[in-house]
Amino acid sequence: MNKQNRYWRAVHLIALTVAFELVPSWSWAEDRKLWQQPERVLADLHLPVGVQIGDIGCGGGYFTLRFAPITGPSGKVFAVDVSAESLKSVRERIQRDRLENVEVVQSAATDTKLPAASLDVAFFCDVLHEMPAADRLPLICDVVRALKPGGLLFLIDWRKRHEIPFDPYEKLIPREDLVQLGTDAGLALDAECHYLKYQVFLRFRKPGSPTGRLRLPGNGTGRGFYRQRG
Repeated sequence: MNKQNRYWRAVHLIALTVAFELVPSWSWAEDRKLWQQPERVLADLHLPVGVQIGDIGCGGGYFTLRFAPITGPSGKVFAVDVSAESLKSVRERIQRDRLENVEVVQSAATDTKLPAASLDVAFFCDVLHEMPAADRLPLICDVVRALKPGGLLFLIDWRKRHEIPFDPYEKLIPREDLVQLGTDAGLALDAECHYLKYQVFLRFRKPGSPTGRLRLPGNGTGRGFYRQRG
């Protein structure tokens, strides 16, 4: 092997090593789109044009950027997170993609900083298990404050199973505890989806009649959703 070939082989090995260190090990085994099924999740939210939706704990904007085209220019997506670094990434994507209906909001641990009755829909994805247990209910109560009467809260989080590869088992929250958090905050669980490989997918509703012209899905509607009994 001549000197030039040895050089390029070394460069290639370095690049592979860096890439491996930068990407979480589980993502090599399975692409997120395969288990998250974002397009199917979006379809089951049944978001109407003009909806005001809060992506609570939006992170880098995985769902925020998918919500924006659906809500249209008459709607708004609130990208809410405690992390300034995550929100910086979201802002950069908003500017790059020229999204005028996304508002970035830096929250506190249990205060979304959203106005009361400003949301038609609130959305959580893999957020609550990352929070201290004592902060979970106060945060959900604050989100309920920000929901309009009849508004919906969608909650996705890891199932509490030992085979979940993303977080230690001890961090994961049992489904029953997730349901209890919603009901303790004054919400009613009216539907549940069962198709996500690793995650619980729950839909809660705030008491009251929806205001305005927006038509949110009724009890038990949505592909993959099942009406709760009792």
